[in-house]
Amino acid sequence: MSTALSWLERTRALGPMIDAAAAEAETATELSPAVVRAIDEAGLFAIMAPRELGGGEAHPGDVIDAISELSYWDGSAGWFGHAVMTGGAVAGAYLGPRAIELIFPNGRFALAAGQAAPTGKAERVGDGYRISGRYAFGSGSAAAQFLVGGYVVHEGGKPVLGEGGQPTMLIGLAPRESVTFLGNWDVLGLRGTGSYDFQVNEQVLHEDFFFNPTAPVQHRGGALYRMGFMAIPCISHASFALGAARRLLDEWRLFAATKARGTGLMSEMQTFQHDFAGATADLRAADAYVRRTFGVLFDAAEADEVTAAMRLEGQLATSHAFTVAKRIAQAAFASCTTRAVRNGNAIQRCIRDIMAGSAHVLNSEQAQIDAGKVLLDIAGASTPLTREGYSL
Repeated sequence: MSTALSWLERTRALGPMIDAAAAEAETATELSPAVVRAIDEAGLFAIMAPRELGGGEAHPGDVIDAISELSYWDGSAGWFGHAVMTGGAVAGAYLGPRAIELIFPNGRFALAAGQAAPTGKAERVGDGYRISGRYAFGSGSAAAQFLVGGYVVHEGGKPVLGEGGQPTMLIGLAPRESVTFLGNWDVLGLRGTGSYDFQVNEQVLHEDFFFNPTAPVQHRGGALYRMGFMAIPCISHASFALGAARRLLDEWRLFAATKARGTGLMSEMQTFQHDFAGATADLRAADAYVRRTFGVLFDAAEADEVTAAMRLEGQLATSHAFTVAKRIAQAAFASCTTRAVRNGNAIQRCIRDIMAGSAHVLNSEQAQIDAGKVLLDIAGASTPLTREGYSL
């Protein structure tokens, strides 16, 4: 696809194909190879990877455009896509040269995704680490050639503690052939993401395949990676919520235009008109909040002037995007009655995908509670984005 097209135009061109395949992905529990290939060939998986490695290193506004548009056509495609996009950003910016040679061969991103929760174990062995671990919800892993995992560093059978008394954590990428997939992706929403559990089998990998997320050393790229380590997943999660909710609004509107209610159509009822206008305004406000917040954060990163307050805004914007998306899902569910409970229609799929996405730690009610504690100056309060480095 021509690089003259904007990121939004590239994504939108794939929309009808992704939409047509969405129902099939639900049954198969992962995206079709044709959809994955089309997204890859459009360069979208590498949208956040460093430019010097052949990636897009795109501005947050372009990332929001792309992920929200993918999520509009199919929530599973958007969620799957943002997981792999985040893998490209993390790998490209923070890993050493041996890893880069394999993950970005000849300027192409080999695809990386997985689960960074620290449920694995790592022990130092010479210039590498012996690792193993089991992980759940490996979004994007079905197509990944390298699997992201979080590892607690051990020595003498005990966790190695950092200066703050917390266990030392590494994020590492293991080659697909050293990983066993455990299946068991049988869920309510985001069914097409193929977010399988997986086991990283015991192996030794060179230190270039690891980095410490509490103090990540940026080897490549610019301001996108200086916003704060958790800013990238916050952008991608918020974008998913915006896109999935926008599709739900469109489907809700189309349903109301044909659904009989009493002597007229649902769309002619003032109660519906009131609710729909309010939902539209809420979503547009959430979209503007996300775009402005991460635009400001990016500009500050370019000037090396990122503050804790800016990072807090990033968490708030992400939490708010999901709060609005869930509110719209609840209103649409109540309004569309039996249509919303029938399998095989976009209204139901959007509602399920939004609610499933809101279960993630970055999007949960707890993340918003934590942000409230920070706003209220409660001692020791923090959010995933305001904490230094990576933390769940």
